[in-house]
Amino acid sequence: MGMIARFSLLLLFFALIGSPMQARANVVKMETGESSDLPSDATIVQREERRADGGDLAGATADLALYVAGHPRERGPMVLLGDFYYRARDLTKAEQAYRNALALGDSREVHNRLGGVYALQERYDDAIREFRASLPLSSGFVHLIALHRMRGDLDAFAEQTKSDADRHPTDADYALDLALVYDVEGRTDDAMAAYHHVVDLDPNNPAGYDGIGSVLISEDRYADAIPPLKRALSLAPKFVAALSNLGDAYLGLKDMKSAHRYLEQALALEPANASVLINLGVLQDIAGDRNGALGYYRRAVASDPFQLEAYYDMAADYDAQGQHELAEAVTLKGLAIDAYDGILHFNLAVIEDELGRHQEALKEYHTAARLRNPEAARLAKLALSQMEKTPPTSAR
Repeated sequence: MGMIARFSLLLLFFALIGSPMQARANVVKMETGESSDLPSDATIVQREERRADGGDLAGATADLALYVAGHPRERGPMVLLGDFYYRARDLTKAEQAYRNALALGDSREVHNRLGGVYALQERYDDAIREFRASLPLSSGFVHLIALHRMRGDLDAFAEQTKSDADRHPTDADYALDLALVYDVEGRTDDAMAAYHHVVDLDPNNPAGYDGIGSVLISEDRYADAIPPLKRALSLAPKFVAALSNLGDAYLGLKDMKSAHRYLEQALALEPANASVLINLGVLQDIAGDRNGALGYYRRAVASDPFQLEAYYDMAADYDAQGQHELAEAVTLKGLAIDAYDGILHFNLAVIEDELGRHQEALKEYHTAARLRNPEAARLAKLALSQMEKTPPTSAR
């Protein structure tokens, strides 16, 4: 009945700040001015990080756990250990590692990570508490948006965010929060206006320019996206989100050489950044290397299961190879993360139709048609109209 969709809105706003696990092992100053993050072995964090990113997550976790047990006052290695447990989905141990880190002193970054653990465990009240404790960390706010979207009460959260922005009309941070909410709601015109308001209030705000570029990419205006993204990088040369989005824009322009250059720069800065990994997967897909692409998408899901585009693209690759059951399994995993995502429901409808489960497909098309993503809703309604004209001869 149709082709699996690869588009995403969530990718754009998560790309702005990264996943809970991507601000890794930052030195966090204690109230006394001392730091418990500086390890006695200055190479331990970087060494085990490279080892895990190279494929030996289990070995890196085991050795880092031994180090942390022997150095219980060093928070940097402790937080990285929690990140490793999170990537392995050993959520109980991840929670304990982050709690131990917080026992050494408060840290917004660690609260943000702990919120990610609770979100995966569907402990939503606990997750909201931790994400709020991470504020004003920008990633904490973005994860609050995602969590309210998952719970189905994003409209109320959006109203509160707009009210906050209206009460602080000259504050670029509040304007950025509102732009991010509009992005998730699929209100691209409002999001674009809000991002422009951010840079009007603060002309040196790289996140505002990155947001403008992200919206333009979502509208397939790839050439137009490049100037604001380069402006973001002129203000923050190591801004991974802008590097990744610039690579994405060049992908859209079919300039593979430039796309590869910017994505490799982003990967060197953050080897576990899910948005970067997804874009590298797309690059492999365009080159015809589906196995290489699937490898990147799997790494993205392991790093950040909330990056829904990885599920879209994995399902599309499996489906293109005739592996419909695998495509179905991947899509159902995505729906376990976000049951309100219209793209996932549309993709599941396509897969069910291919498997001959026409009644299930019909139900999923109807679900996609009434959910928030406008493009998924449009495609679902088109599919439903076609099904009405040519109803299936059998159903199971």
